[in-house]
Amino acid sequence: MKTVIRISCLVLLSCLAWTGSYAQGLKTFKLPNGLSVYIWEDPEATDVFGMVACNVGAKDDPESLTGLAHYLEHLMFKGTEKIGALDWAKEKPLYEQIIQKYDEMAKETDPVKRKSINDEINRLTVEAAKYGLTNEFSALTEGMGGKGLNAGTSYDYTEYHNAFPAGDIYKWLELNSERLINPVFRAFQTELETVYEEYNRSQNNPNRQIQQFLLNTVFPGHPYSRPVIGFPEHLKNPQISQLIKFYQDWYVPENMALILVGNVKTNEVAGVIKEKFGRLEKRSAPAKKTYQEVPIKGRKEVKEKIAPYPQALLAYKGDVEGGEDEVALQVCLKLLTNSSRTGLLDKLTIDGDLMGASSSSFAFKDQGRIVISAIPYYDVAQFRFNSLSSTEKMILKEIKKIQEGQFEDWLVESIKSEMIRLHDLNMENQEYKAQLIMSSFIYGVDLNELFNYPDVVAALTTDKIKAVAKKYFTNDYIAMFIEKGKAPKKDELQKPGYDPLQPPRNVESEYAKAFSILPVKPGVPKYTDFNDVKVKSINDRSKLFYSTNPENEIFSLVLKYGIGTEKMPNLGLATSLMNNAGVMGQMKAQEVKQAFSNLGTMCYFSVSGSYLTVTMYGFEANLKESCNLLTRQILFPDLDEKQWNSLKGNIYQGRRMETETTDGLSNAMREYVFYQDKSNYIDRVPWESISEMSISSLTGEFQRATDYEAEVHYVGNLPFDNVYEILSANLPLKQGEKATTSPEFKKTAHYMENTIYFIPDKDAQQSNIYFYIEGTPYDNTDDVRRSAFNQYFTGGFTSLVMQEIREYRSMAYTANGYKIIPPKKGQQDYFTGYIGTQSDKVLDAIEVYMGLLQNMPQYPDRISNIKNYLKAVTLTSEPEFRDKSASVESWKLRGYTEDPQKTNLTKIDNLTFNDIVSYYNENIKGRPVVIGIVGDPKSIDLKALEKYGKVVKLSTNKLFSEK
Repeated sequence: MKTVIRISCLVLLSCLAWTGSYAQGLKTFKLPNGLSVYIWEDPEATDVFGMVACNVGAKDDPESLTGLAHYLEHLMFKGTEKIGALDWAKEKPLYEQIIQKYDEMAKETDPVKRKSINDEINRLTVEAAKYGLTNEFSALTEGMGGKGLNAGTSYDYTEYHNAFPAGDIYKWLELNSERLINPVFRAFQTELETVYEEYNRSQNNPNRQIQQFLLNTVFPGHPYSRPVIGFPEHLKNPQISQLIKFYQDWYVPENMALILVGNVKTNEVAGVIKEKFGRLEKRSAPAKKTYQEVPIKGRKEVKEKIAPYPQALLAYKGDVEGGEDEVALQVCLKLLTNSSRTGLLDKLTIDGDLMGASSSSFAFKDQGRIVISAIPYYDVAQFRFNSLSSTEKMILKEIKKIQEGQFEDWLVESIKSEMIRLHDLNMENQEYKAQLIMSSFIYGVDLNELFNYPDVVAALTTDKIKAVAKKYFTNDYIAMFIEKGKAPKKDELQKPGYDPLQPPRNVESEYAKAFSILPVKPGVPKYTDFNDVKVKSINDRSKLFYSTNPENEIFSLVLKYGIGTEKMPNLGLATSLMNNAGVMGQMKAQEVKQAFSNLGTMCYFSVSGSYLTVTMYGFEANLKESCNLLTRQILFPDLDEKQWNSLKGNIYQGRRMETETTDGLSNAMREYVFYQDKSNYIDRVPWESISEMSISSLTGEFQRATDYEAEVHYVGNLPFDNVYEILSANLPLKQGEKATTSPEFKKTAHYMENTIYFIPDKDAQQSNIYFYIEGTPYDNTDDVRRSAFNQYFTGGFTSLVMQEIREYRSMAYTANGYKIIPPKKGQQDYFTGYIGTQSDKVLDAIEVYMGLLQNMPQYPDRISNIKNYLKAVTLTSEPEFRDKSASVESWKLRGYTEDPQKTNLTKIDNLTFNDIVSYYNENIKGRPVVIGIVGDPKSIDLKALEKYGKVVKLSTNKLFSEK
């Protein structure tokens, strides 16, 4: 039967149940079936961010089938009885048999019989794949220029999102409503294996292990204590029938919200929304299960050896998400640690009494906890950490000050100012706005609080904050002592051994054919005029780049000195210390931070291989005073010896852990593959030199860096001449600046033949595989061909890598491969790729990936989608106002004299599939491929790897300059 998508006229708004119209363009209403709709109009946006949020998450998983919500999130991309259906009449009976077989296997305990059922599932799945396309939803999204297609599962909700061109609103509403009608969970076996990979890779991550231990400890008896991904014993026994039931129970309109933020007009789309999403059947969701909270009584101590270094965590009862004390409690936590580093625990870190500290809120719908954590001071002279018990006492001493209100009013006011400033900055982002709306829907927060948040924060009194501190920071808490050690190695979820799917190529469903002719409003190019950025020289070489802020009163200033660690290796150490520097003879480090905070300004230093950067955000009324304070700090820095010892301790511990973790080995392997002896893990300042450095030498190193020419990128509302006058007189820019050669670009290694490097890691529960192909000098004339190749090879779920590695064979959760361009014309580009997979899949995964590199499959039917995607992305990629000047300068470095859209849009229109093939032939095919592997040597046959090139087994001594 042919699928027809009806196009109707707009339904009158009076047919809808309006629930509110808010400031700043947000409108809300409900459809008759109960679906909540939120539309935030922003006519200045270049695109729309769309989201469908569901009030169901991992918390709602059945206790005997954890992981259902997360499994379902993966499967909601697999199509429906229309999307991706080539012949549903033939696919349906096979699909029903697969559902039945999973039910049989879940009840079967005999391993031999289970294998037999598993083999039958695989046979049926391979057969069913002939009649359905698992990637059609993703392909249709790509074809309309959809960016960032993804989803997420939390304990309390599940959400699906992507950005898309405003002119494709009708298509987006049609597609994203249709995906909710009779979904078909095709190729479940491949997603099962993908989730296995996701689970296995989490076992290599110490931070994930610590977080799970924390949740297990602080939420006993509640689903918040278990992993969102589910327990392994449940992941191994999935049932599609239970997934279908879970979907039918929870994915009902009254339990869902449609959120649109961006260039969209409510009066133009409300009727279409009713037509499309109104098709969802009105049903009631089940009542959510409630759980009795286990109270924290007195002090409870628990210990676990699962971290690379010791940590003390103190957990207290907290407020729920959207609770009446939530905002005041945020202030309490920021009194301990905050981004300006003016908190009580921040001071201990700055003074060198702790290696680090943080304060966090784990606020969920049912329960909340607050967690204060600290890393003990490391005595680099004695090579040992302070005790966790003494660290706990230090934390409690500072918490007591909060309990008793022993904090100054200025600190409270500066924290409130910081919270308001951060809120205003975040409100510049469409996705952030969508997340806020989703939180309102999921947690029942009054929408007015979205807009009144700055007023709510400003109205908080010190008395209210003291009262909340006393309420939550009590003598009832859990002391978690995380000691150095490795978590017990859990069994991997082994791959079932399925045969790969072989779906038909160069075909599309009847739905896709009808979808392709739906109305689209063509996008209009909006070019960036280079002259919109005002430029004026300061001193001999330095320049000011000025752009206007159309959103708020917050200025941003980025000061980039043209020197980095490539030319000054010790500059990284000096820059780290500068973030905690005082002003010699005038102010201690904490006093400097207090002064910035009182001005409502956030300031921090960073460094890369090319630039020493100072970044400031603040209120323009205090611009002059903020710059003046920064200049005093840079010209007369007061670096503390205890801070230096603490930094050395961090460096020593970091280098020790490099060889002890899979992540450390993997990062070093990637660097070695790309740069060999110029790797950052080899070509770096030796520990012996660091241990002998003095404060004065690092101070001199930093000040020598400020001798170089600088770029000053400013965004604000003050008139350009006023800004120039203030900055030229109050920033630390010296006359007679040294000329820069930045941006630097480290030259990648040259190889004459295929080479495979391997380093054994017996603890790796997932292998990391890196690919490298040397490139050629970059020229912007190839930008469109390169972008087309990247999209074809690795762009999203429809790309070659994702399809062949993940979708059809389930060999990896993450896989990619693309050409990287340098920052400057004439510098060398290169190809980089990655696969994360189980050790027993390494050989198979490399076999498939090398096949893609050596003899790239050619599917010309993808060219239309790729062109549509590239054109839409180009039309909607106008730089954000805070990035405009930096974007213009980066384009100039790449050889452009005007907005790249002007030339590239025409090239996209003229693009053919042969352009992708020719780019591949010129830049990938036949070139030496270098592979780096970190994995368990028991599962990887090095001899079998020799078919791909010379195999070199490395030791840690080869990857690191020192142990």
